[in-house]
Amino acid sequence: MTPIPLPSSFGTPSGPPRRRLRWPAAALCGLWLIEGRLLSREAADCPGVHHAHLVVWAAGLLVALCVLPWAELPVRALAAAGVSWSATGYLLAVGVHVPVWGFTESAALLTLLALVAWRAPVRAAVPLGVALAAGVLAAPVRDSDVLSTTVVAYALVVAGVTALGLCLRYRDAERAKAVAAARDAERLELAGELHDFVSHHVAAMTLLARATGSLAKDERVAASLRDIEEAGDEAMTSARRLLRVLHQDQPHREPLPGVGGLTELVDGFHRTNPGAPRVTLHVDPCFDAGLAPELAASVHRIVGEALANVAKHSPDASAVRVTLRRAGHRLFVSVHDDGAAPRQQPHRTPEDSGGLGLVGLTERADAIGGTLTAGPVPGGGWEVLAALPVRP
Repeated sequence: MTPIPLPSSFGTPSGPPRRRLRWPAAALCGLWLIEGRLLSREAADCPGVHHAHLVVWAAGLLVALCVLPWAELPVRALAAAGVSWSATGYLLAVGVHVPVWGFTESAALLTLLALVAWRAPVRAAVPLGVALAAGVLAAPVRDSDVLSTTVVAYALVVAGVTALGLCLRYRDAERAKAVAAARDAERLELAGELHDFVSHHVAAMTLLARATGSLAKDERVAASLRDIEEAGDEAMTSARRLLRVLHQDQPHREPLPGVGGLTELVDGFHRTNPGAPRVTLHVDPCFDAGLAPELAASVHRIVGEALANVAKHSPDASAVRVTLRRAGHRLFVSVHDDGAAPRQQPHRTPEDSGGLGLVGLTERADAIGGTLTAGPVPGGGWEVLAALPVRP
């Protein structure tokens, strides 16, 4: 069999925050230049208030710089609110009313308000949110001819931006809870599987010690074997008690599948998904030679979840290739489909993806010392690749 190449995009960390803020920063820069042009025209018509236009323009630049990640978000939000309130206080103190209220400043304050409502700690988000919202609402007050409807419109925009940030915070919190629940469920399932395998070997050790102890002529050897037997019985009792505690909400568990059930899994995939793509299964002849039951169950689970993702997220796929390969002391499980469009953006971890199945599989692979990656491949399509260790 040909080796399974690891996609080059796997494991690559996402871009830095500065790269993600490139477009907002460019938009604020363009707005600041346009506002400077408008302020220069106003200054030409009213030469006596030239310094007021410079104050508004400089405040817009300083507040826009606070959007960039040069410090922690609460620090930048506090600095932006301080600059905005200082400019407003100065203009009101000198009695100069500028028709151009500071659009760049307001846009930057709204951006920071959304970020604070989304990601700032709760204790800091409340006072900073109030300060930023008040800074936005104070901008129209700089003009003595402002209409009350304008202030109301600003208030509605502030409310909408705040609601957007809170919705994003709630979405992230729910996502974190779902990811944690998926990980916990996979850990419980894995704990039960490991208990099944460990109990089998401990029971065999106990029986062997009991049988050998009955044949031992040396009393010291017989006593040692009895101690081993008692320790094995205690270990079995503790393991059963722990498993009952872990699975008190799931007292009944189905028998664990293995590599031999993959053909039935593929057939079931076609039965439950009539329009599903064609699946071909390639298994290395030495793949399951001496394979531990927990690894066989993990391989079955990985293939099943990957096929479920194909049916759910890649409707345009026409063929799926499942490849099981063994190289030395490592197992490679690959599920590759030829879907035209990737189901996720590259450079994203399973935790950042929409589904929770890959999160649980990643937890399972990590628990047994392996790795699991998912992403688009250079030749086209999408691949779920797991590398699991085989201990001789």
